[in-house]
Amino acid sequence: MSKYSFELKLQVVQEYLSGVGGYT
Repeated sequence: MSKYSFELKLQVVQEYLSGVGGYT
């Protein structure tokens, strides 16, 4: 369960960064 949540969170973060346009 923990791993799933971690991967899910990571995916969300990547999607967010992608949406921001690589603001990082």
